Amino acid sequence: MVYDYVITLKKPDYRFVDQVSQLLYVFAVVAFGYFFYVYQSKGIAYIVVMAAILIVWLIKMKQKRNNDNAFFRLGLLFGAIGWVIGPEQNVWMALLYAIAALLEKQVKFPQEIGFTKEEIAFNSFPKKKVDWSELNNVVIKDGLITIDYKDNKLVQKEIDEPVSLGIEIEFNDFCKTRLSEERERCFL
Repeated sequence: MVYDYVITLKKPDYRFVDQVSQLLYVFAVVAFGYFFYVYQSKGIAYIVVMAAILIVWLIKMKQKRNNDNAFFRLGLLFGAIGWVIGPEQNVWMALLYAIAALLEKQVKFPQEIGFTKEEIAFNSFPKKKVDWSELNNVVIKDGLITIDYKDNKLVQKEIDEPVSLGIEIEFNDFCKTRLSEERERCFL
């Protein structure tokens, strides 16, 4: 779908998500180290997976220190592989690690709000769409977008980049026009 306006919201702090991912790294490395100790003759796969996780972890921590977006999903996928290739073959743990890798990508996806004449779409997980008839007002002012719902719910989010005054006025006029058209349609 082509949107008339797409507003990118400021990134939240992903510290908790990163900590959970790293905790899963630690758990996998410790577990695989133990399994290698127990199955020394057949457990060489655990050493390879542990090394892969540790290398990815070091690279991601360097990215994080440089204020880059660090995605820990590759190490989680290595952990998922490690849970199924060694002698233990724990499919449930592999599934847990694979789901964690997939969810991390969804959680860290840039939050955007798309506006068309028909609806407002949030690219959150799960996807959310709002009809203009559900809203009282939508406005951008001072780097914030405010969405006022008819059910007294108010959403205010900080916008990622500064919006010029001309675009702010254009967007607010677009929203005002859509809301007044929707009100007129409801009264007919």
